[in-house]
Order: sequence, then structure tokens, then C-alpha cells
Amino acid sequence: MKSEKILQKINSFQYAGQKLNYLRKIDPFVFEELLLSAYQKRDYSIVRNQKYTGDGGIDGLVYDKDGNEILIQAKRYSSYVNPKHLDDFLNLVNSSSAIKGKFIHTGKTGKQTYSTYKNSNIEIISGSRLLTLLNTV
Repeated sequence: MKSEKILQKINSFQYAGQKLNYLRKIDPFVFEELLLSAYQKRDYSIVRNQKYTGDGGIDGLVYDKDGNEILIQAKRYSSYVNPKHLDDFLNLVNSSSAIKGKFIHTGKTGKQTYSTYKNSNIEIISGSRLLTLLNTV
């Protein structure tokens, strides 16, 4: 329910920068819920964590229409993505049974970072792609 209120608030802003700035300020657990709800609305099956802390770096599980497991990692940044977080998540995905992972964050992703991970099994979602996922554009 709180994630619905957050979406309403985000949609009240006119500009993408305002929306992203607001997302950076919300509770990190609410941000996780917001992302999982967005996937659920897109007809993915989701599995929420039983607890938010000590989740081992997995903020949720999403299953596509073929039943493939996708790991979700949610981060709120005000600046550029931390490459160590991407490396840690990539190692986690590679050691799991998931077919891929989605690293979703509120910060900026540099061209070099996209280039480094484009052929890996993690997808980086930020900026306009994050707003599209949340259906706020």
C-alpha cells in the first residue's frame, strides 16, 4: 500500500529528475517493494523476502513467463553506481540457479560501466529505464 502512495507522489512530478530525486530519498525497503510491485503488475511472479536485512544481497526474486528465476538487487544512489556492488551482485548471480540478475538503482550509470557489464548476465536498470519500469514516464 505504501508503494502505491509513493507511485502517486512520483507521478505528481513533471520532470524525470524530480522523480529520481524523490526515489533516492524514500526508505530503502519501500524502494525494494516498489520494484517488486512493478514486476508483479507486469505479470511476473515474484517472491518477497521474509526479512529485509540479512538477505544475502538478494532483494527479491522474479520469475518470467517461462518460470526462469531472476534475482533483483535494489540500490539507492545519489551519484554513480558503485562498481564493487555490481561485481558482488554478478558473483552472486553466477553462483545461483538464476538465469540473470537485475541491478536496479537510482544513481547514474556511466558508459564504461554499461560497457563492462553488457555481456554479463546482469542487467543494469537506472534513470529513464527505471522510470519506465515503474511506469511513471
